Amino acid sequence: MQIYRFITWPYSFVFALILASSGALAADPLADAIKAIDSGRPALAVQLLTPLANTGNTLAMYRLGMLHYMGQGVPEDEKQAIYYWKKAAAQGSIDAMYQLGSAYLFGTQAAKTVPDPDREAAIWYFQAASAGHADAQYHLGLLFLAGKGVVDSRPESARWMRKAASQGHPEAKKALQMIESGK
Repeated sequence: MQIYRFITWPYSFVFALILASSGALAADPLADAIKAIDSGRPALAVQLLTPLANTGNTLAMYRLGMLHYMGQGVPEDEKQAIYYWKKAAAQGSIDAMYQLGSAYLFGTQAAKTVPDPDREAAIWYFQAASAGHADAQYHLGLLFLAGKGVVDSRPESARWMRKAASQGHPEAKKALQMIESGK
């Protein structure tokens, strides 16, 4: 028995090294799913992301929501996207919060699920903007400028545009110049 262990050990070790170097032991379904998205294989990404999302992986929920929203790898389904984004947002995903705001403002199905879609968009944009999301800051600034879902307030619009502009957001910089010049 001792001789058997001594003889087989180096071979099993070499086999394990081969498996590890091929990636068989170090599989990362999330990284594989992102690679599948980037390489134009969204159906594979959906297969890899779904079990991760269903076990609470925030990034998987966000990415799966995007695939459902865009109809990539699955039929386009805004309601399913909202479902995954809300779960991701509840776990702190700033990108999911931003996407929810955009879905309520620009989507077709999400707007039908709430009494005031502009207000719902403003709530989600505010959460993402408060956490530093530049696009959310810009869009929230636009809502304040138009008085959609929030009060009409140029000073509040300028405040959010300034935050986005300070992060290099080009449209926010332009909008801020217009607001400050009084146009």
